Amino acid sequence: MAITKTDVDTLPGNSVLWDSGKGSVVGFGVRKQRRDAVFVIKYAIDGRQRWYTIGRFGSPWTVDQARQEAKRLFGQVASGVDPGQAKRDAKDATPVLSVSDLCDRYMEVANAGAILTRFNRPKKSSTLQIDIGRIERHIKPLIGTTAVTEVDAKVVKRLIQDVALGKSAIDVKTKARGRARVTGGAATAARVADLLSGIMTWAVDEAIIDKNPVHGVRRFRSEAKQRFLSDDELAALGTQLRKGKDQADKAFHPYALVIIELLCLTGCRSSEITKLVWSEFDLDQHCLRLSDTKSGYSLRAIGSPASDLISKQAVVESSPFVFPGAKGISNYQGLNKEAPRLFTSAELVGVTCHVLRHTFASVASGLGYSDSTIAGLLGHRGRGVTSRYIHRPDAALASAAEAVAAEISKKMLIEIQR
Repeated sequence: MAITKTDVDTLPGNSVLWDSGKGSVVGFGVRKQRRDAVFVIKYAIDGRQRWYTIGRFGSPWTVDQARQEAKRLFGQVASGVDPGQAKRDAKDATPVLSVSDLCDRYMEVANAGAILTRFNRPKKSSTLQIDIGRIERHIKPLIGTTAVTEVDAKVVKRLIQDVALGKSAIDVKTKARGRARVTGGAATAARVADLLSGIMTWAVDEAIIDKNPVHGVRRFRSEAKQRFLSDDELAALGTQLRKGKDQADKAFHPYALVIIELLCLTGCRSSEITKLVWSEFDLDQHCLRLSDTKSGYSLRAIGSPASDLISKQAVVESSPFVFPGAKGISNYQGLNKEAPRLFTSAELVGVTCHVLRHTFASVASGLGYSDSTIAGLLGHRGRGVTSRYIHRPDAALASAAEAVAAEISKKMLIEIQR
């Protein structure tokens, strides 16, 4: 009987099933050694028996498609052509595409804006720089010379293991005042594997390979961070902000103090505040009209304590930023150094700027606001299509933003006056 899909699905390991009966092709079969079933033909040429693999069962090879391919191959055999040798000759004549070459092609397309995120938007320049770092520091050193067609689950598992063990770790000076400290670890390995999976998915779309070899490979997944500040920790942070100096009596940058306070009062991401421009701030409506967030444009209601704090910042005519950099060309860049120093001085352990966003959500929850309201305050992307036409905050969100900001100000024991 001719091979059917059911036959292939139920084929046990370490076995071969040959086509037979009406409609069959003699010498065509399916073989399963361990996990995957592959279509094969067995033929003789120059008195020697040979095997030829058509392809793995599944996309693009169905039983009928593989049977038609077998007929074509047997036609070559009848004319004296060895399909196996022809395949090897074609492979030798085709330049081998390495993983390094594939990564370069992927980044070229990504830099042109043709690689979209899950929000259907081109990757941001900051994300592209992170991708380049993971490619140059991890993927290329470990598997860059490997042919793309030879990358399978074993290669991916070895990559994940090597990154986790720190085999790609490096500490190198990159510029006059820059340094790259590349570490390993399970979390880093998982992110590298995620990027490689995205690259391989693109390769499948471009018909470079048939299957993404990263799919199905297990990798580390950390639990969502639950850290947020307690009432005592909020009070300690407020005290440190008022003091304005660290334990060595060294003053913090004034912008850092204001930005951290705004992160507490608004629940915004640190980049949304450090890169805030005056045109995005609406004092009358007590809101921020953020043009470029993680999920695109975002209208964010903020309480009057936050609005007052922003409005009291000096306007630098040569810069559009609320917190301009020293040279006025870009925004303030010192938060990554000042924030850890401030948190350490306040004796806050395991706290980052993102923890302040968690804290804002926790306080909002404590005041009884629903998950959907909190999501709106944090700027999580909604499912509706009408949000793009809304130009003022919803009254309920505005009221919630005011209440949460007031509650946090109270817990931090801060009077809003600058």
